[in-house]
Amino acid sequence: MKKIYLCAVALSIGSLSFGQRMVQKSTPMPVLKNQTFNTPKNNVKPIPNNKGLLLWSDNFSSAATWIFTNTSIPAIDWSIETNPNLMPAAGMSPFSSTTATNGFLFISSDGIGGGDQDGTPTIVVATTATPIDLTGQPDVNLSFQQNYRWWQDTRTLRVSGNNGTTWTDFEITNGQGSPTPQQTPLVEQLTFDISAVAGGQSQVLIQFVYNDNDYWAWYWAVDDVEIRVKDDNDLVAKNAWYGFNAVPYSRVPMNQIQPVDFSMEVDNFGVLAQSLTQLTVDVNSGTFTGTSAAVTVPVGGSDSLFLTTQYTPASVVGAHNITMTVASSATDATPSDNTITPPPFEITTDKYALDQFSLTGNGGGPSQVTPSNVEFEAGNYFEIVNTAFATGIEVIVGTTAAAGTLIDLVLYEDDGVSFIEIDRSSTYTTTLADQGNSVILPLLTTPTVTAGTFYFAAVHAFTNFVYGVSGTSPDVNSPFVFGATSLIYYPNMTNPVSGEAFFTTATPMVRLIVSGTIGVKELSSNTTFTVFPNPSSNGIFNINLDAKSTEVVNLTVNNIVGQTVLTKKVTVSGQTKETISLANFDKGIYFLTIDNNKEKQTVKLIVE
Repeated sequence: MKKIYLCAVALSIGSLSFGQRMVQKSTPMPVLKNQTFNTPKNNVKPIPNNKGLLLWSDNFSSAATWIFTNTSIPAIDWSIETNPNLMPAAGMSPFSSTTATNGFLFISSDGIGGGDQDGTPTIVVATTATPIDLTGQPDVNLSFQQNYRWWQDTRTLRVSGNNGTTWTDFEITNGQGSPTPQQTPLVEQLTFDISAVAGGQSQVLIQFVYNDNDYWAWYWAVDDVEIRVKDDNDLVAKNAWYGFNAVPYSRVPMNQIQPVDFSMEVDNFGVLAQSLTQLTVDVNSGTFTGTSAAVTVPVGGSDSLFLTTQYTPASVVGAHNITMTVASSATDATPSDNTITPPPFEITTDKYALDQFSLTGNGGGPSQVTPSNVEFEAGNYFEIVNTAFATGIEVIVGTTAAAGTLIDLVLYEDDGVSFIEIDRSSTYTTTLADQGNSVILPLLTTPTVTAGTFYFAAVHAFTNFVYGVSGTSPDVNSPFVFGATSLIYYPNMTNPVSGEAFFTTATPMVRLIVSGTIGVKELSSNTTFTVFPNPSSNGIFNINLDAKSTEVVNLTVNNIVGQTVLTKKVTVSGQTKETISLANFDKGIYFLTIDNNKEKQTVKLIVE
């Protein structure tokens, strides 16, 4: 994998509340790592886990099993709840643990309804009331099901093998930049190898510790805690990843295709070392199949597996569905947790995107932020592989965005040192109809974007504006990307206020529209022209005319039944650009005719 060196805008790392999503100050932006991983801080194991001998379990049907060390502030104390719909975050209910309706452990720092920053972190602890006897069982795993959204809060599993004299911490979230992503599915199962602490011990205690780190944070739900005997052979796949030169784009234009790398981590929860462990990747049911080098994963160990070949998608619009599986030479106890199917990526006509295109809970923007300057720019990096035209930028307006907000869209080049503004759209005033919907604005000069260069597409808001977010962008500690790919600066990228330049892991739904260089058409021996996007767009078409000597040409647009819907007369002297808009006409096929009263050329346009 290549290393890419981007903008070296260097500001010290910090953080602030941003819609209760992680936003931190930018570091040198961003340098993409070679294929290496950080050591994982926790071992994440998806459901199901009905294997191995069950030694102890609790489903929180009785509060008597636990001792709560609370704060006497009910809103941020541990409690036993039976309503799976209590999750205080959009799209996170119901909590789908196996026995949620019988009771689950729950805390909601979000329940205080405002800032908690009183100088004292809130720490609450739930501890098993009676020691657990694991005598004669040296190899044990502890698992539980959970649901949370994270914001600077710390979640820790603690285990004691000596009735609480000493404790060993197993980190879940650390409050300093993990995890990625920042929320679980409706239910997620974690498994931890606790053999070194609790194996063979007769007085084992378990604690769930929540620390809001003095923030108005989110919440945590826990259920179905189990301790089981480890199986001999038990690999678990996690952290499936793909990237175009290390960046996990969800949409890539046909003219910007480059090879895709695949990686995945694997944990060994079994008693035996797992030899000949390999990653196998399948794209579109056999269109592409690749494998990693075979490794031996030691007992209790983890490894990172990288495909030895790359996949280059065909230049055809469509989705690429991915299946990633790890396996060893042994028969795995639960092969169902050896496979991960990440969200597919798509090849598009002209749209470049980093977000995951989901509008579920798409509120974003700096609505929870109170910087000294409410004007801001936020967006994502995009790499240009083949020289093209940047025709526009798209933003998804947040579902809670106020009508009447003034925005424009801006494109920057990253020269490795600073951001250089390349082009900007006209200003746009949002309406209620825009909430949760797309706004695409053309760039005024349709600039050429150059191969081998990173650009930054951003929404610029003149006042508080809520844009959509979807998916999770890498942070500065990402094991795959060194640096961040999504940023928010106040008031803009070229001149941020000191201390108010941040990266965000909540991916802004800001996308770049690029069109490949279209073949030059000759109107006459004196004049040539190109049209782009071609043939389809949202209604905005750009015409570049080039005349050796001054010439007047006529532009005429007819619909499919021959009716004229638009005419223009353009004086061409040297290189001249003209933009026509069919955005207010019906979607469908149109025909553009360019003539100089002697010769003419006609091209087809499609309004999508």
